[in-house]
Amino acid sequence: MNLDLTWMPGLAAPFVYPSAGNPRVAVLQPGFRETRQVRYFASIDEEAAIRFAPEVLAGTAIQLRRIATRSRATTLRNAVVVFTWEGEPGLAEYDREMFWDVFGVPAFEQYLSRRNRLIASECDAHEGLHIRTSSARREGWIGDASPCACGDARPRLMPRPKLIAAGLKLCEQRP
Repeated sequence: MNLDLTWMPGLAAPFVYPSAGNPRVAVLQPGFRETRQVRYFASIDEEAAIRFAPEVLAGTAIQLRRIATRSRATTLRNAVVVFTWEGEPGLAEYDREMFWDVFGVPAFEQYLSRRNRLIASECDAHEGLHIRTSSARREGWIGDASPCACGDARPRLMPRPKLIAAGLKLCEQRP
């Protein structure tokens, strides 16, 4: 899939950090609003992103994998945030494990619209993606309103295999 994610000044989306706090974030993907703590770095300028000494690194799995495979010494203390967009599969488990092994921090998936607006995001419990908009849908995923271990009452998007493994009942609408 070829996504046009070029930066458009009037349409820059705010970056939403998945947990409490206000860490220094290096975002490798264009289209996000910069703040004092959030800086955008072109993916071709990964060295500048590392020099920024971020506590959080955010980008696509491909961008983060490229940094991880080069074993960049980083100052990450909080998280790796992995962006996925509508029509794309979720964060692969092997990427999640590699990011933990290399960076020593957990990976959090953020599911975004084509304009980088947050649709759903992963919490500290890593049990699905909490829905943040009324139009959240994802191929192969289903809504789940059961309580989350993190305490967030918002419903979540869960991959079907994870729901089945957890023994939860799937309620599907029939035509």
